[in-house]
Amino acid sequence: MPLTPHSNVLLVEDDLVFQNTFVRVFDLMAGVWKIQAFQQGSSALQVLAKPDCQFDLALIDIGLPDISGIDVIAAVRHRFAELPILVTTAFTSEETFLSAIRAGANGYLLKGDSDLYMCHSIELVLQGQYPVSPALARHLFRLAGGPNVKHMPNDLNLSKRELELLQFIAKGCSYASCADVMNISLSTVQTHIRNMYRKLEVSNQRQAITKAQSAGLLKF
Repeated sequence: MPLTPHSNVLLVEDDLVFQNTFVRVFDLMAGVWKIQAFQQGSSALQVLAKPDCQFDLALIDIGLPDISGIDVIAAVRHRFAELPILVTTAFTSEETFLSAIRAGANGYLLKGDSDLYMCHSIELVLQGQYPVSPALARHLFRLAGGPNVKHMPNDLNLSKRELELLQFIAKGCSYASCADVMNISLSTVQTHIRNMYRKLEVSNQRQAITKAQSAGLLKF
């Protein structure tokens, strides 16, 4: 019988409850996962200094008792240029989020996220994608500078709010994400969409985006 492949996980988390949460999360996933857990960042750094250490994934908390998780992220990124690194934290500030990304994190999860969402996010980051907790979507839009809204020609007559929504839709955002970042209800988003279709004389998103682009109203 062939050996079962396994993946080595570096888990830096001082709360034993959340350490157990991640053990439970990996139990939901295929394969065999060998987790090396540390409650202090300095202990993780000692392991990283060993020439024979090898990991396939790193999960790092920000609020560690001895040093900042940001420093641990930077050390892991320095040691392993391509290693997927996921932040797992309770910190939601934009400053912390941006610092973690700059230090080398590939994704940012909150400890209130469900086990299934964490499982899915781990799968995504291992595939080279960049999962971010939905509660942090506003930071991404703020960091991107938000939509570039131009003045509308009178013949199209879209409102500023409708154009803002169309800009988000054109960037691939779901209706739910648009509702969250625009601080409106999902039903209001759907109402704006119907109004846009009527004004643009189109029947779907692709047609709406194409017509707005042709009019010079969308910029990427």
